[in-house]
Amino acid sequence: MVPRSSLKVKSVAKRVVQNLGKDVTLPERKFALEMTLGMLRTGSCNVTRIAASLGEDAKTKHILKRLDRMLMHDGLLERANEVCLTEAIRKIDEYTAIALDGGDIVHQYGRKFEHQANVRDGSSKENGIGFWLNQVTGYNESNHETFPILLSSYSAREPGFVSANEEAFGMIDQVHAKVGCLGIWVLDRGYDGGYILKHLLGRRLRFVVRMTDKRDIWVGGEKRNIREVAEGVNRRVKFSSYARFGSVKATLKFGDDEHEVTLIAYKAKRNPDVMMLLTSGWVKSTVELKRRIRAYFRRWGVEESYRFEKQGFGIEQATVRRYARFKTLLGITLLSWLVLVKINDHGKLRHEVNKAARMEKNRRKHMPRFMYYRLLLGVKNLLASIPRMLFWRHKRRSKADRQQMGQPLLPFMPKLGTTRFELEYAS
Repeated sequence: MVPRSSLKVKSVAKRVVQNLGKDVTLPERKFALEMTLGMLRTGSCNVTRIAASLGEDAKTKHILKRLDRMLMHDGLLERANEVCLTEAIRKIDEYTAIALDGGDIVHQYGRKFEHQANVRDGSSKENGIGFWLNQVTGYNESNHETFPILLSSYSAREPGFVSANEEAFGMIDQVHAKVGCLGIWVLDRGYDGGYILKHLLGRRLRFVVRMTDKRDIWVGGEKRNIREVAEGVNRRVKFSSYARFGSVKATLKFGDDEHEVTLIAYKAKRNPDVMMLLTSGWVKSTVELKRRIRAYFRRWGVEESYRFEKQGFGIEQATVRRYARFKTLLGITLLSWLVLVKINDHGKLRHEVNKAARMEKNRRKHMPRFMYYRLLLGVKNLLASIPRMLFWRHKRRSKADRQQMGQPLLPFMPKLGTTRFELEYAS
């Protein structure tokens, strides 16, 4: 007998897949549901393991051929991004931290993957071969919830590639078209260039960007190096028991356009250098400055998201060589994570999944803020109890075969198809 909690998880996955849009064909919808449930059950992007986990009557090699053929259907990653963005709209408010950061997928031993290029491995700090990633993640400080918004991949060798800035512009515009100026964009030092700042200021978005020593700003009508200005700021405001900060009004000039910004100089006891944060507008309120500093520190939610996608779903274990198939797997990863977000929003189901995870520390004080590792483990244990994931391709037997194969419900009841004469005169 299948536990009721497992059926609830399956129903959540079905509702997520149904939101892909009306233009998605029925075979594509079924394929997305099979892959989503298989990825949640195995915790891997390996298509062979997913095919073996479905529990169908056909041989695994035939299931693998069908899934591999369906992976070539383009557009699943874009539709998954639309579904995630639609779900994120109801979570984003004025104080939500919207973090944009780049990542990487490195194939250490693969040399025949399509469009793979030189990338910088963030884990080993060395150059490798693979693909670049861009991800937008939201964080709400009120309930300590991290949720995905957008995920994309690009390569310098794929057709139509322009630059990394254009890829970032596309994601910013996609979120801005749906949520407007809500939220605070937080970006790391790789996005402190003039093109990114001009793009954000041109759309009147609130942002916090960590700056490098190479940038210049205008203070009091004079162009000065940002490090020189930050060292001279009076850090009179106490942020915590080990850190203080100060701010100064500044201006950024792009041609004839001038934009008001605020430079925040943050200094912690454990760090010898002053951290330079540039935020939009002239901010006077100390409370607002503290909120923007905290928003920047929540940017680590994106780093945790990349780690979860690599360890929880194993996106680096994807062995598909075609670039279109790899993008489709990224879309399935996004749908699988969205299923966990839906489970986390459902209080009773979240409790059942946490219980199924069988963690040693289950008290409230031991609950982590990033819940998705625990939720994924609970979903794995629940789906492991289902011998057959879906019944679309279940072979139907004829009526005569069902009568011959039919078993009595109770030992003293006759089989199906037994005549009245046999009941009366059977020895």
